[in-house]
Amino acid sequence: MNERLHVLILAGGSGRRLWPWSRPGIRKPELPLVADCSPLEETIESALLFAPPERIHLVAAEGYLSDPGICQWITEPMGRNTLPAIMRGVEVLYQQDSEALVLVLPADQHILDRDPFRQGLLETVRDLHAQPDSFWIHGTVADPSPDFGFISLDTSTGSVEFVEKPTPEKIQQIQSESESTGENRKSFRHCGIFGFGARFFLEQMKQRGIESVENAPELSVDHFLLGEADFASCLNFRDLDHRWSDLGDWNSIRENSPGFHSSTSQVSIRWSLPERVPRYPFAEPLALDGEKPVIHGELSRRVVALGVGRFEIFFEPSGIRILGSDSQGPFDPVRVVLNSTGENLEILGLVGGLVVCMDDLILICSERGLASGLIPEASRILDSEMVKGSQ
Repeated sequence: MNERLHVLILAGGSGRRLWPWSRPGIRKPELPLVADCSPLEETIESALLFAPPERIHLVAAEGYLSDPGICQWITEPMGRNTLPAIMRGVEVLYQQDSEALVLVLPADQHILDRDPFRQGLLETVRDLHAQPDSFWIHGTVADPSPDFGFISLDTSTGSVEFVEKPTPEKIQQIQSESESTGENRKSFRHCGIFGFGARFFLEQMKQRGIESVENAPELSVDHFLLGEADFASCLNFRDLDHRWSDLGDWNSIRENSPGFHSSTSQVSIRWSLPERVPRYPFAEPLALDGEKPVIHGELSRRVVALGVGRFEIFFEPSGIRILGSDSQGPFDPVRVVLNSTGENLEILGLVGGLVVCMDDLILICSERGLASGLIPEASRILDSEMVKGSQ
């Protein structure tokens, strides 16, 4: 192992796209998202391929995570996006060792192919050791998409272009250039893994007027640095050639869940909400971009409906029955059910989407709601109510 290498794990982030599984008191990096393993546990396991525990650092807002385990804390006063998080971590490491080399890993990815992942990053570490005044980004082969950061590599010159979530017009331009240059132009999905020398990174920030983390803008490093024209010459790229998944939303959980049951066309997740996690206060049902449900029986918890048409909820001694009005069509996306109470759930007339049953909350979200950003919007509303209720 390179004795100057440190690993920064970015373990912050609001996790709103996985609400209400990710919520105040228990955040996405610590949830058992794949095969009873949390993404943070998996990322620490990956980091141990490159550095010992004393040189693996978790960067997150104070109180955001419950326990660093075998790793080290680098805390922020509050979460402010990836640029301030990385700068906070690099400042701490630079004070320890002005020649420190840094690998940055996100704490929300599921790595399926560990060997090519490890081999590719070991090559990056060797290159950094030889040339610490460099900045490495990493990706895997993919067509350009507006859903993720995109890397275009000219294999004849080695020049790298990074575009954060390209527009349809930019995608058309990239595709036209690829067709004209043939095999010299290749496309990759950015996987949010960086490598650089600590001194080099801080010097680059100072050149852009950022003297310390306190005056760093509340932006992602992708937006602030990677897409900047005068930084393009500093970029180096490596194809890690591994299969991976960004565990960022409910659709990614659906794709990676081993709990798929074809007989009921559901991904069924059993999980218990810890006692230490604050509960949402009881209030009238909340409906966004749809209708409020018709309630039968005694309502004792908050009901949230996102992008759902008319439906009914029956609270009965035998359990909870949810009756929607969707007709079975030719396209039947898999429904995700998260049940943290163990109650018997009967769900009829809902095609796809998400149903969550907790002791303080029932969420019904349509397939359309999953794709439209309603979950983060609802999380902000209920989180603000929780804060007001605790005052």
